[in-house]
Amino acid sequence: MKRAIVNGTPWLTAALALVVSTPLLAQEKVDDAVVAQIKAEAFQRSEVMDTLSWIADVYGPRLTGSPTLRQAAEWSRDQLTRWGMANAALELDGKATRGWSIDRFSIEMTGPQYMRITGYPRAWSPALAAPLTGTPIVVEVKSKDDFEKYRGKLSGAIVMNGRPDAMDLGFKPEATRLTDDELRKQEGQLDPGKPQSLWDEEEDWAKSLDKQREIYEFFAKEGIAALVTPSAFREDVKTDGFYDEAWRPVYPGFVFSREHYGRIVRMLDRKQPVKLSLTLSVQMVERVDGFNVIAEIPGTDPALKSEVVMLGGHLDSWHSGTGATDNGAGCAVALEAMRVLKAIGVKPRRTIRVALWTGEEQDYFGSVGYVERHFGDLKTIALKPEHAKLSGYFNLDNGSGRIRGVNLQGNEAVRPIFEAWLRPFHYLGASTLTTLNTGGTDHMPFDALGLPGFQFIQDPLNYESKVHHSNMDLYESASPDDLKQASAILASFVYNAAMRDAMLPRKPLPKPRVAAK
Repeated sequence: MKRAIVNGTPWLTAALALVVSTPLLAQEKVDDAVVAQIKAEAFQRSEVMDTLSWIADVYGPRLTGSPTLRQAAEWSRDQLTRWGMANAALELDGKATRGWSIDRFSIEMTGPQYMRITGYPRAWSPALAAPLTGTPIVVEVKSKDDFEKYRGKLSGAIVMNGRPDAMDLGFKPEATRLTDDELRKQEGQLDPGKPQSLWDEEEDWAKSLDKQREIYEFFAKEGIAALVTPSAFREDVKTDGFYDEAWRPVYPGFVFSREHYGRIVRMLDRKQPVKLSLTLSVQMVERVDGFNVIAEIPGTDPALKSEVVMLGGHLDSWHSGTGATDNGAGCAVALEAMRVLKAIGVKPRRTIRVALWTGEEQDYFGSVGYVERHFGDLKTIALKPEHAKLSGYFNLDNGSGRIRGVNLQGNEAVRPIFEAWLRPFHYLGASTLTTLNTGGTDHMPFDALGLPGFQFIQDPLNYESKVHHSNMDLYESASPDDLKQASAILASFVYNAAMRDAMLPRKPLPKPRVAAK
């Protein structure tokens, strides 16, 4: 997941949101016999954790542009083929990035005592030609207003930017599930307003990158040797990268655990002779083409087989963990849903297509590229013929927690449909439908082009509190039973969408942001 979940506010009135009629619900057909087969295959013969181990253990981490991302994609393509899917391929997304991967690194305090520091380099950091040693300098540069305080004082320095904020000692549990009250609150959220859109996210994203770039460029002009920042997590190391497409770093960056970073700052405050030693060896490739993994179960209805139902998640990850929950879990569930449907021998009327995206963490590179290649221009809303053929896209990318419902993304017309589809899973805790939208992942480009795109509501577990973008994003953080439940629900949803007489209802087409040329 690129960013933390952002719940916008719905734009429909309370009156419209309450239009859920019994006749509509009764008209929505659900083949309970097929759903029972899906459950049996997903629960009793699950391969989801084996798939996750291949993606995370064998081919993790999977930073965009890295060799292991390519290997994970090729394995996924080949596995889909082994399971009997059609047209499995790596499809270019039109976006190229610099490739980057770590050969080795070390982060140590060598004086006045030795301490092996828990930390990681930031992605796209340049290599160090030789070990970098020295006493770090602590600064607090939060914006350009702080530049003058340090101008001319940082040349050749290991710069530690910021002081860790105080955190609680862990009195609250790291892993939680959504309570009934929390789900009811989401379900009953009816306040009219404008939901967060892809373009709202893009504006916030651009502002954030611009602010970062100002600070990074200041440090570059001052000639620092390395930049060190504290992790936002307690105990673990939450890191990301320099977002190489926005600014190419000329010095390496490192993220230290809060505890080790804090100790060093306090020692420096007491004028102790702290010495750090940093090494970093990396591999860089100037251009790596982006791609998505695509495969299908072809439709069988002569009148409907050209229409498509899609499911997926993003295959890329950050580099300090193995990307097991962000988003190996979502990809493993999507792959498992396809395996389950193929194993039970369904003959969908529409084509069911899985997509594993890359470049999500850098700004939806894969899904944006796919949407614009197949469905239309996101800014001009100039549509392509395939736009009329997509029934819907279902995304999973909020960790490994079980599905509790669906964010309707402001599309109230699908409420009675999804209510019927969730009914067989009420006993497994999946019953909530909220008109709220949620952002930060790959359904957003679909929604921005007026296509039905949805992200499921999931139990948070310890996703935001411990593993998201951290060195603890590992296989052990995934919940097997939750992933089995999610696999069954995702398989059921895409099967139901592929079998119904009509495609899923759509919201009004968005207005163009720029005029077509």
